[in-house]
Amino acid sequence: MYRFAVCDDDSFYRWQLARLLRSFEPWQKTGCRVDCFSEAAQLLAECEHCRYDAVFLDVQMPRMNGLEAARRLRALWPWVPLVFVSAFCEYAPEGYGLRAFRYLCKDRLEQCMGPCLEDLLAQYLAPCTLELPVDGEVCRVNLARVESIRLDGHTVEFHFADNTLPLPCRISLARLEQLLEGRPFLRTQRSYYVNLCQVQRLRRFEFVLRSGRGVPVSERRYGRVRAEYLEWQARFEEWAARF
Repeated sequence: MYRFAVCDDDSFYRWQLARLLRSFEPWQKTGCRVDCFSEAAQLLAECEHCRYDAVFLDVQMPRMNGLEAARRLRALWPWVPLVFVSAFCEYAPEGYGLRAFRYLCKDRLEQCMGPCLEDLLAQYLAPCTLELPVDGEVCRVNLARVESIRLDGHTVEFHFADNTLPLPCRISLARLEQLLEGRPFLRTQRSYYVNLCQVQRLRRFEFVLRSGRGVPVSERRYGRVRAEYLEWQARFEEWAARF
């Protein structure tokens, strides 16, 4: 299930954005949850322990505007797609300066929301989605919301940043490695993988995650893990500097 946040001080536009998100046809298969907020502070408080697949932000709001909220969100979740929604398109350059995925004008939401969601799905969400066998059914998991993976015999447990219960499934280690190839996951010891996008810092023999939880790093692997993490961090900073 995909999870989105909508933040707008105008109740009509909160309702309209939520309606357009929920009615998008591809979500009928995967499921979709929309959390609505009337103030940026409420959204930021929720984002301290919840990871959204995308955030839709009004630009002009009282107390804290959408641009300032976006700066704070970028510090929490550098990769989360941000979509600005405003009646004033002159703010668009500043919004794109914050690596906004899209800038939508409120008077054209009905026409623009569909193409925006199609691009969001194709560029961000679908490439991050795994289809896993769980209790005889296929379960879709968005890897952007996974903070760590724990191996326990023939069972693989996916642990999520938003405190959702761990998801166990039975797949082989070889299959797991195949599914994670090219994605920002690093094996830290025999029983753990960590999502590098969820890492706050690395200390000796442990990754500290943005949620405050820790993922152990074995002494034998520590040197290699540290080198790979620093290399990934440098690539990310180089990528971010282009925007």
